[in-house]
Amino acid sequence: MQRKTLRRWNNAIHRDLGYFFFGMTIIYALSGIILNHFKSGDFAHPDYSRKYEQLNIALPPNAVADKTLALKALEQVHEEKHFKSFVTGTGYIQVFIDNGSLYIDLTTGKAELETKTPRYILREFNLLHYNSIKHWFTWFSDAYAVSMILLAVTGLFILRGRNGIKWRGAILALTGVIIPAIIIFLYA
Repeated sequence: MQRKTLRRWNNAIHRDLGYFFFGMTIIYALSGIILNHFKSGDFAHPDYSRKYEQLNIALPPNAVADKTLALKALEQVHEEKHFKSFVTGTGYIQVFIDNGSLYIDLTTGKAELETKTPRYILREFNLLHYNSIKHWFTWFSDAYAVSMILLAVTGLFILRGRNGIKWRGAILALTGVIIPAIIIFLYA
């Protein structure tokens, strides 16, 4: 009798936590995939995409890297309303705008305009995954983490018999523990 009660509680906890945290699981899974791959290809940054355009900027003779030059260069690329700041170095000026930057070689006038476009929804998912919001969400996120532990443990005892924890389930669970352990051993 008590065994049936434990099984019912186990299944109910697993079921209800699974339903309640369905949305968080999808959000964390999608943003996790993106964060795993954000240094390659199109996902050079997980929160926005970048576009680069090669340009030639008409520079005055003996151009001085200052705010006036920065604003005149931005006029040529129709970004003068988006000026934020600039930095200079030997032979270049980099002008920052609201959605990117303009890098100009002061000796040749060759320039590169970088524009960034937010990846809406994915950016917001990443905010949750990074826990950038803090405050009450930290508690919700901690509850989610504890629930993932409970889901993992209760999941071990959902099925009975050959497919359960006594045979097939034990082999799969053990394999799932061994693989990360080997990776930690090899790379840590």
